[in-house]
Amino acid sequence: MAFLVRGGTPSTATNPVLDLFTYVSNNLVDAYAVKFRIFDLSNDTKKNLFFGGSKDSVQIFPTLAGSQFVLDVNHLASDLLTPGHKLSTGHYYAPWAADLTNSAGNYIIEWQYQPIINGPLRLFCEEFVVITEGQVATGLGCIEKLKLFMVDFVTKNELLEELEYSEQQYRLALDLSLDKFNGVTPLSGYTSESLPMGTTYLICILGAAAFLLRMSAHLQLRNQLSYTDGNIHVGLTDKHQLYLNAAQTYMQEFEQMARSIKNNLNNDSAWGESNSPYINAIGYYGSFGGAGGWGWGEG
Repeated sequence: MAFLVRGGTPSTATNPVLDLFTYVSNNLVDAYAVKFRIFDLSNDTKKNLFFGGSKDSVQIFPTLAGSQFVLDVNHLASDLLTPGHKLSTGHYYAPWAADLTNSAGNYIIEWQYQPIINGPLRLFCEEFVVITEGQVATGLGCIEKLKLFMVDFVTKNELLEELEYSEQQYRLALDLSLDKFNGVTPLSGYTSESLPMGTTYLICILGAAAFLLRMSAHLQLRNQLSYTDGNIHVGLTDKHQLYLNAAQTYMQEFEQMARSIKNNLNNDSAWGESNSPYINAIGYYGSFGGAGGWGWGEG
């Protein structure tokens, strides 16, 4: 997934973060016309408006709702006299910068292109993320890491054609994962702001993914429907066991790793450590994500 920094380097010819390849019969070809627009999906309300096809979807570029930015597909970006938006054959970039008025979170670029003159228009959407400058220094937050791990993007959910999990479900899964970690003996009271070093993969990925998959398993079971049409057996939302098996696999690894980490933390607490004097200088044992912790934020 592409990332842009609020107030940072924009998508340009030399930094084509937002780009498009145009194909015909699996071959790259120069398009007759290419245009795009960008929508804000930085919270659940905006996501629901867009994916629900509402006319009130939050279009942020161009600012006039319904309008599109038309690329110069006839000139290369390297052309000194008339630089266009073409990078190479069938490859174009979208010039756009995330300024400080743009909220951190998910966005979607909607490309519309015409491979040949008088040919059909083709639509392609791709999500990207706008982050703050501080997030670049510390990395992605737990929610964004989890979304990337679950590959939960509209463009990848071909059957659903929407996000599988809401922001509330991600936060709940992370909270449950942390609660379960704290419940492993010896009991602990870590919060999302004070996770011990080395637990990012454990809590933000393994445990949370297991709880998300359990949610999906419950939903599949509730809505399961099977029927036979002639000699063809059709199953709708019949992936309960598949989701449950995946959840159990992640949870088993989570529990094994959690016990090992808790034992190590307990041993360190009981016996102490012989620390290098450089630890105080570099803050090696600080909470992960830097001063103040990461929380469950987007970064």
